Amino acid sequence: MATQEIETDREVTADSTKTDGSLAISCTLTTDSDEKCSTTALLTEVRNGAGAGENSNELDNVLSSIKVGQFHWRMLALVGWGYFAVCSEMMLFIFLSSPVKEEWNLRDMDFPWLPFSTGIAGIVGGFVFGTVSDRYGRQLPFLFGILVIAIFGVVSAFAPSFPVFIVFRCLVTIGTGAFEAVGFVLLLEFLPRQQRGTILVVVTLCGALGAVLAGGFAWLILPRWGWRWFVGVCALPAVLLLAYQPFAFFESPRFLVSRGQRDKAIAVLRRMAEINKCELPSLDKIVCTPRQKRGGHVLHLFSKELRSRTFFFSVTWFLQATGYWGVTVYLPEYMARLGADPYFNMFSVFIGEIPGLFLAMLLVEKYMLGRIRTLRFFSVLTALSLLIFSFIPEHEFKSVLIIICYFSMVPIYSILNTYTPEVYPTDLRSTAMAWMNIVIEVPGLVTPFVGATLLSSSLPWLYPVVWGSVFVVQCLVTFGLRTETAGRDLRDFEFGSHKVKNSASSQSVDC
Repeated sequence: MATQEIETDREVTADSTKTDGSLAISCTLTTDSDEKCSTTALLTEVRNGAGAGENSNELDNVLSSIKVGQFHWRMLALVGWGYFAVCSEMMLFIFLSSPVKEEWNLRDMDFPWLPFSTGIAGIVGGFVFGTVSDRYGRQLPFLFGILVIAIFGVVSAFAPSFPVFIVFRCLVTIGTGAFEAVGFVLLLEFLPRQQRGTILVVVTLCGALGAVLAGGFAWLILPRWGWRWFVGVCALPAVLLLAYQPFAFFESPRFLVSRGQRDKAIAVLRRMAEINKCELPSLDKIVCTPRQKRGGHVLHLFSKELRSRTFFFSVTWFLQATGYWGVTVYLPEYMARLGADPYFNMFSVFIGEIPGLFLAMLLVEKYMLGRIRTLRFFSVLTALSLLIFSFIPEHEFKSVLIIICYFSMVPIYSILNTYTPEVYPTDLRSTAMAWMNIVIEVPGLVTPFVGATLLSSSLPWLYPVVWGSVFVVQCLVTFGLRTETAGRDLRDFEFGSHKVKNSASSQSVDC
């Protein structure tokens, strides 16, 4: 009998028996919330450091053994439709500057308070519901996000004044922040390792279609019926999604295992196999892992093991949001000054996103470029299209170049939405996305004011040069991203955060 010490901040009792180089540990963990986890974890080849990571691998093996089928299509429809609704709401305000200014007699520097205020609301929504998701589950934050978008998306069409309109749009943005922190994580944790990248890019494609919808409605509705009808119609996708949710909603089995709810996780896995009409492998090796703390603490993102990746991902996301919103917020007005139809031009631009996303679907997987090199490719292409746009005098070429810009710029979001949650452990995955949501909302607080200043400049090339330079810097920053995740297993916790010490051999291993 060997004495074992497990380092956690919980009460742990352990008995161990060493047999043929294997170590069986039976443990009971008591948490602060009276949640108890009783499990038997088999840790083989302790001296080689194998062990707790095998539980993550085993869950990935089970998920990968469930062939992509009806269950996955249901979840994809749920999350994809949700992102469709979110993007149609997010893109709405870029078409409102002129009609809203006219209705309420606003000055040029009054309208930027709308994106500024909604940016603050997005930070609150993403942070609160991202951390809640890692502590209590993915379902409720997801449902809350869609519910709030649907209700206040419709209500904002009836706003009697600009300040009231800002309040309603802030409530909508709290909902979009909640979805962005949780939606991609919810779907990711059901997917087999080989198809994760492709399927998550499909979600971003749905978002691009939502932007196309907003552009199409702006083109068709705004000149004829005004901005209130436009705002109300853009809320319809979220309203319709509320009716679909009960048919496709399941809690993430990976989250349930990380919370010690093994029976519930297995019930979800069996339901997945039943819907997809396939056989499950043995589930005996799926165990409840000893954990240090409940998830959802943003400071854990800056632990020794994670601080480097958090820094480089944060800067990459920040530059992406800065460049995207810098180009987009005043693009209709900028193109109108060049003599183009602003609404039709934006509709064409959003259509141009779609082939770029199809290309990203192919490139992100392991057998092609993978996540990191695909990210660099699209960053370079975006920068080049904007810089060339700055100095080409012909308006026809400018229209083509701005379509190329969106062809490459929007897929960067799809890559980051896939790549970011993959590099973080399960109990921090939504918290990481919530943090990135905070990061990407910060540029929204200042880019409307910077964009207004650039737009008023007598140098027409200054606007695209400034935002093109942002993507040059972004490409350079991506060289700090070292971990390629294409085709690899997800982690349920970060190695190094939980240790098992063998007092007999004075060795410690990850568990």
